[in-house]
Amino acid sequence: MTSDLDRLIIAGVLALAALAVLFWPQANGRRDWHQGLRHPALWVLLSLAVSFAATAILRHGVVVLGILPFIGALWPGSTASAKPEPPPQPRAAAPPKVMSRAEALEVFGLTPSTTREEVLEAYRHMLWFANPEHGGSDWLIDKLNEARDVLLKH
Repeated sequence: MTSDLDRLIIAGVLALAALAVLFWPQANGRRDWHQGLRHPALWVLLSLAVSFAATAILRHGVVVLGILPFIGALWPGSTASAKPEPPPQPRAAAPPKVMSRAEALEVFGLTPSTTREEVLEAYRHMLWFANPEHGGSDWLIDKLNEARDVLLKH
């Protein structure tokens, strides 16, 4: 059977955990204890802490355990009575940047006076190195395809 001192130590640890929940940074990064008051874990931890302390001191902790969780629901502005906030609007994705002819030439290391055959030869050569089996990536293959398409379009 645990001693009264053990119960008081457990109550202290639970109270410290409740303080951590109270001052834990919110989703926006701010430490707002008003928001912490609305967190259900705070009330569970506090009720357990008071229950352990009351059991150690008064021997009547079970009653406190059943009563304290409802205090959070009675608190003004608690989550039970608060209206949920609408979800944030998603940001529009940036339009994809189209590769210029100069960038496409730079990808293959070609000059502006290159022929169609030279572009295809450089593309096939670079494609081998861009293969994921040879240390490349799908992103690199996409860039090579885009550069080829820009140079070969009429």
